Amino acid sequence: MKPNSSIYLISNSPQFNKDAVPVFESFSIENSSLLYSTLTLNHDELFSTFVDTHRLVYCFDELDKDFLPNGLKNSQRDLIFSNTETRQAIIKILSDKFFGKSNKNLIVFSNSIGMNDADIRRAFNLLSIDDEAVVIGRTNNNKAAFIGFNTFNSDLFYNIDWNNCNYDYLLTNVNKHENFVHVLGNYMYIDNVEDFKNLYKELSKKESLTYCSQKMHEEFTNLFIEYKELLK
Repeated sequence: MKPNSSIYLISNSPQFNKDAVPVFESFSIENSSLLYSTLTLNHDELFSTFVDTHRLVYCFDELDKDFLPNGLKNSQRDLIFSNTETRQAIIKILSDKFFGKSNKNLIVFSNSIGMNDADIRRAFNLLSIDDEAVVIGRTNNNKAAFIGFNTFNSDLFYNIDWNNCNYDYLLTNVNKHENFVHVLGNYMYIDNVEDFKNLYKELSKKESLTYCSQKMHEEFTNLFIEYKELLK
């Protein structure tokens, strides 16, 4: 039986190809790659819980195609490669190939963190109605960590600036159409040093283990040690 729910992970940029990874603030190329890729692998670890019940579709930059770790290359994940500078093209690919195959769709942005199993289940539960519904994950820096929907509206989705994850902008566009809109909050979007500092503070809390395993904690800790001066 094909799953009627899908999770899409959209990369912001190349993450694994060190010749193409954008530099994060004052980080080295290697550590920029480590930050971006760890965020992605953290998502993959979380989504693996749903691999038997949900379609998993990962959208990577075309420059990462030959550099993905083996754990991301298996038959239980659909991989899409495109130019991440033009996310509109990615949405077009997803709408043509996948959106119509699922009753409920959840798009997650790779630079986000903070959602756990319960949040994903809650998002899909909010989409389990006959009327058109949208769920947005709001971050503490007013970005969108994710957007879910149960009906693909081309007028809405093709007119959104997908390179802009600003929550207010996204909410304004969603409210132009007849949808039941649900907002979930308290997520993070890692975009600059202040966000990195906030990540450090949040991962020091015990409850962070619900969305970031000990293994992923250790990867982030390597970055925190390397850039401890930035965390002061």
